[in-house]
Amino acid sequence: MSTANATAPPAELPDTAGASPAPPISWPVVACFAVLWGSLSLYLGAEWSLSEQYSYGWFVPFLAAALFWLRWEQCPPAAAPAPATGRDGMLAAGAVVILLLIPLFRLMEVANPEWRHLAWAHSLCACALTLGLIWRCGGRPWLAHLSFPVCFFFVAVPWLRGFEDYIIQTLMRGVASLSVEVVALFGIPAQAEGNLIRIGRGVVGVNEACSGVRSLQTSIMIGLLLGELNRFSVPRRIAMLAGAVGTALFANAFRATYLVWIAAGRGLEEVERQHDFIGYFILGTVFGGSLLLAAILKRTELPKRPQRPAPPAPARAWSAPTALWVGIAAWLLAAEGAVEGWYRWHERGLPSGAPWEVNWPAKSPGFKDVPIPELTARILRYDEGRSVSWQATPNPREGGYLMFAFRWNPGRNSTQLATDHHPEVCMPASGLKQMADHGRKSYPIPGGSRTIEFQQLEFARPTHPNQRLHVFFSLTEDVPRTNLDFNVYTPGNLAEQFGRRLRLALAGRRNLGQQMIQIMMFDAGNAEEAAAAFPDLLRQLLRARPQRPT
Repeated sequence: MSTANATAPPAELPDTAGASPAPPISWPVVACFAVLWGSLSLYLGAEWSLSEQYSYGWFVPFLAAALFWLRWEQCPPAAAPAPATGRDGMLAAGAVVILLLIPLFRLMEVANPEWRHLAWAHSLCACALTLGLIWRCGGRPWLAHLSFPVCFFFVAVPWLRGFEDYIIQTLMRGVASLSVEVVALFGIPAQAEGNLIRIGRGVVGVNEACSGVRSLQTSIMIGLLLGELNRFSVPRRIAMLAGAVGTALFANAFRATYLVWIAAGRGLEEVERQHDFIGYFILGTVFGGSLLLAAILKRTELPKRPQRPAPPAPARAWSAPTALWVGIAAWLLAAEGAVEGWYRWHERGLPSGAPWEVNWPAKSPGFKDVPIPELTARILRYDEGRSVSWQATPNPREGGYLMFAFRWNPGRNSTQLATDHHPEVCMPASGLKQMADHGRKSYPIPGGSRTIEFQQLEFARPTHPNQRLHVFFSLTEDVPRTNLDFNVYTPGNLAEQFGRRLRLALAGRRNLGQQMIQIMMFDAGNAEEAAAAFPDLLRQLLRARPQRPT
C-alpha cells in the first residue's frame, strides 16, 4: 500500500505545473518597450486627465506591467528554436514598418489630440510590436501565455467618438426613463425629456446626475482584472465581466433615482451637494460587488484537471544584439524630440489671439446672462465663457435668441476641451430631436478679411414637432489657415479625415487656441428664413480683432 501511494499521481497539481523558472530579463529589451509604451501612455494621459470616465487610465499601465510580471514568473518553456524561414523575414519587415509609422502617428497626434483613431492606431502598433517580439523569442507557448497583459492596455484607450456618443446617449436616456418609472411608484410626478428629468422643483440632468459611463468603463477594467488575477476559465471570465458591467448599470440607475428623489424632496441644491459623494459611493459599490462576484465564482469553480509537466525545451535567447534594442529606444526618443522641434519651428512668428470677438448685444430687448451650470463649466474647462439670451423685438412672442461663446487659450489640451461640446450631442441630451442638418457655410467676419464657418442644424421637441429651433454652430482656431483650405472639424470619411489631419500636422499646427460660438434662433420660421436672417444677425454679434505676431 505504501508503494502504491508513493507512485500514485497527486489529485491536483497547481496552476503552474509545467512552468519553467522565469526566463532571464534582458534589460535593453525592457528599456526599449518602456520607451514605446511610456510614450503612448503620456499621449493618452491628456485624455485620462480631462475625461472623468477615463481617469482610471493612469493605473492601467502599472496594472498591465504587474500582470505581465506575474505571468512572466510562471512562463511556460519556450518552443524549440526553428530554422529561419520567410515568416521571420516578414516579422522583421513588419517591425520596421511599425517603427516607421510610430513617428508619423506621433506627429499627427500632437496636432490632432482629439482624433481617437490615432490613439487606436498607435496602440495597435505598440501591441503588435510587443506580441511579435514575444512570439519570436518564445514561440506559440509564450504568445498564448503573455498576450492578455499586453492586450489589457486597451481598456484605457478612449472609445471612438461615434461609438462613445451612442453608448452615452443610450445609457442616459435609459437611466432617465427608468428613474421616472421608479419615482412614480413613490408618488413623485416626473417626465423624461431626453437626458433630463423634469419634476415640480425643476430639472435634474442625467448627464449631471448619472451618465453611467464612468463606472461602466471602470467596471470593464475591474472585471477583466479580477478574472485575470483569479485565473478564471474563459466562461468564468465572461461571467465576471458581465457581472461587473451589470453591477455598474444597476448602481447608476439607483444613483439617478436617488438624486431625483432628493431633488423632489429637498431641492436641486441638495443634489449638487450630494452629487460627488453618491458618485464615489457607487464606484465603491461597483468595486465591492465585483470582488464579491469574483469570490463566488472562485468558490464554485470546479477542481482543475491534473496537468503533466511539459517536457523541457531550450529557451530561445533574445536573438537580436543589445545594440539593436538600444537603437530602437534611441529611435523612439529621437522621434519625440523631432516632433517637438517640428512644431516649435513652425510656431515662430505666428499671430497671437483670436481672429474675432463677440460684440455682446447688451442693448437688445430682454438681454440677460444665462447661468452656466457648475458641472458643465468643470467639464469644458474653458478660459472664457458666457451664455446670454435676448429677444428679437420687445414683443416676446416674436422670437428670441440664446448664444453660448467659449474660448480656450493656446495650450496642450485646448483642442480636446473645445471638441467636447457639439450641438449634435448636447441638444438631444436636453430632449430635442435633430430634424435636419443644412450643412456649413462661410460668412465674412465684420471688419476683417477672414471668414468664419457655421453649421446650421434644426431641432424640435417631440411633443411640438412644428416648433423648430435653428442652431448655428462654429468652432474655429486662432491661427489663420493661409495654406489650408479646409476646416478640420468638418465631418468626412476616414480617408478624408486622415488627409486633413496629416496636412494639419505637416503645417505644424497644434493647440493654438480655439473659440466656439453657438447661436440658437427661436420662432425664426423655416430653415430658409433663418438662414436668410443669420448674416444680418452675425454682423451685429461679431467683430474682427487685430492680429499681432508673437
